[in-house]
Amino acid sequence: MRRAPLLLSALICTIWAAPAPGAEHAMAMHLQAREQLRRNQVAAAMPLFERCVALEPRSSKHRQWLARAIGLQTAQKGIAAGLTGVNKVKAELEKAIELDPNNIEARHDLAVLYKVVPGLFGGSNAKAAEQVAIIRQRNPALATQIEADFLARDKKTREALTLLQESIRLNSARPRPHVSMAMLHQRLSEWERAFAALDRALTIDPRYPIALYHVGRTAALSGTQLERGEKALRTYMGLAIRPELEYPPLPGAHHQLGVILERKGNREAARAEYKKALSMQPDHKDARAALAKLK
Repeated sequence: MRRAPLLLSALICTIWAAPAPGAEHAMAMHLQAREQLRRNQVAAAMPLFERCVALEPRSSKHRQWLARAIGLQTAQKGIAAGLTGVNKVKAELEKAIELDPNNIEARHDLAVLYKVVPGLFGGSNAKAAEQVAIIRQRNPALATQIEADFLARDKKTREALTLLQESIRLNSARPRPHVSMAMLHQRLSEWERAFAALDRALTIDPRYPIALYHVGRTAALSGTQLERGEKALRTYMGLAIRPELEYPPLPGAHHQLGVILERKGNREAARAEYKKALSMQPDHKDARAALAKLK
């Protein structure tokens, strides 16, 4: 007789512990949309993110990623969609921050928006710095990395490298600053240093998507460590989306893999990779140029 109350208690606990069906559906849809973005299928991702927001209107993360999708869509449409698109991105990011003031990734996105768009479109260095200052209160290492990325954008490479070292000192458990360092070493054609920085990132997280991608890119650019670069890109392409991480576009990964295969003398396989990149992103200039050279 005592089993009935115990079973009832277990059932109640199960009901309370289980996520709402809408939440489960929204997360699955969110991951699907993220994969579409990785494939450069922005038009397919947009309605999925909009549906996520409709299912979970209080989700800061859905709003943030809807803003990113709108930003990518705006970039694809060009200057004609510029001001309207920027305003939509800004509105969604501000809503994401309103829903969760501790969503520092959304604040990061807003800071980047203010930094990169022209003043005519609402850009403002002062407003970008304001968001970075708020981020610094919560995550000093990330704030320092963002400042380094801004310096890198302004072609102040050595100053950026110094700040990235400081970001790592503030939090040595984050792989992202090491990837940013690798990208700067790529710019300087310092290939060994680029690989070393990526090694440090992958020591922290062996399946860190951006690091795997840039191992491939460094190999493609330098013509060195080609086997490793090919393996890293193929590993990256096979990764499932982890919601907390960012993923470089797959068209770029296929292009870099094509470069590596061409360097290895496998022209047919390289041609297939260039075509794959163009099937996902028809305006990928580097892949189109590489394919033309093979003919």
